Amino acid sequence: MQNNAMRGLCYWAALVVLSACADHTVVMPLATPAGANSSSPNISADVTGQPVLSWQRRQQDVTILEYSTLSKNGWSEPVEVARGRDWFVNWADVPAVQPVTDSFWAAHYLQRTPGGKYAYDIRLRLSDDGGKNWRDAGSPHLDGTPTEHGFVSLYANDDTLGIIWLDGREMSTHGDAQPHNTTHHGGMTLRAASMDHQGRFAHRRQVDALVCDCCQTAAVMTQDNPLVVYRDRTETELRDIASSSWQQGAWTTPKPVGADGWQINGCPVNGPALVARQNDVAAVWFSGAGGESQIFLSRSSDGGATFEDKLKVNIRKTLGRVTAVMYPDRSILVAWLRQDDSETAKIVARYIGSDNNLSPIFELVSVSPERLSGFPKLALLGTQAVLAWTDQSRAKPQVSTLMVDVDAIK
Repeated sequence: MQNNAMRGLCYWAALVVLSACADHTVVMPLATPAGANSSSPNISADVTGQPVLSWQRRQQDVTILEYSTLSKNGWSEPVEVARGRDWFVNWADVPAVQPVTDSFWAAHYLQRTPGGKYAYDIRLRLSDDGGKNWRDAGSPHLDGTPTEHGFVSLYANDDTLGIIWLDGREMSTHGDAQPHNTTHHGGMTLRAASMDHQGRFAHRRQVDALVCDCCQTAAVMTQDNPLVVYRDRTETELRDIASSSWQQGAWTTPKPVGADGWQINGCPVNGPALVARQNDVAAVWFSGAGGESQIFLSRSSDGGATFEDKLKVNIRKTLGRVTAVMYPDRSILVAWLRQDDSETAKIVARYIGSDNNLSPIFELVSVSPERLSGFPKLALLGTQAVLAWTDQSRAKPQVSTLMVDVDAIK
């Protein structure tokens, strides 16, 4: 598999030379490490900045969480993190692998619990040897309710793992957790915790008492503090993006990132992306306010304490499902799903300079607009970008990857 990946990288490099002057849009398939029946890609980075791609793979009635790292030699052979027959597998709520230090790695998956269709817990895994071997590390939540616990964001805070998740413990006292139903007992909450390399939990806190029920969260470490962005929710059903940061032993009072005024009586299942380099931060999100489908970006130069006026990124109709990366010069590459018609869609991307200058939108790959296409993910490999997505065009779904020559479209 590594030989195939290497050939793919070499061919891609040659294609850049041949095609960059033609249309300034250069993409090249990169041999995937994921096998058939794989889905739910997620991407993090190790301490050297190398991309770490994880995915779920079905093998009869067993679900397996695997990962691979990318270098100039291509993707490494997959490593198994965990497997089980009782997992909660969902197109939008996906596991992750997160390196914390060179030796301390962590991962999470979702495990069903008795009590309802949306009753599941977060299960953590821990590695002491840089992701080679794994052991169970328990759960960050202790409420014991048969409700939803998911949409997790993991991040490295020095030598500690940070954990953010949606927690449905307030939604039902009778074990009938229905996160898509607005007539529940209580509201979905946003909660946080930390875990050290010995699997000890600390700082279990509630971040927000009422948030959107099933939109992804996003968290990063800024120069000084952890920062989380997520889709908030008010009693009047406004569901705009909000932020909070960990300061002096507590999460700050949530505040809006961008006031869209999107009033919707249900969860759009469309969370934000968040990227940072020290205290330069950018949040990217989808909004359907005013009956329009829009992608917005807002920057912060003070670690998320304040955000600038939002910038509209898309032109044509979008399905959202945003992902982004930030370069050392603070320029950004944003990707999302653009809907062409009822049966076709494309993952498209746009490069945004550090001065917010917008380059043309370019197409990366055709995909199905259906939910099974999931959420694409971007990562950096040097000056280039790596895209991962769930390819539904094959006989069996498979996580695929490609390389994007960003220099050609600046």
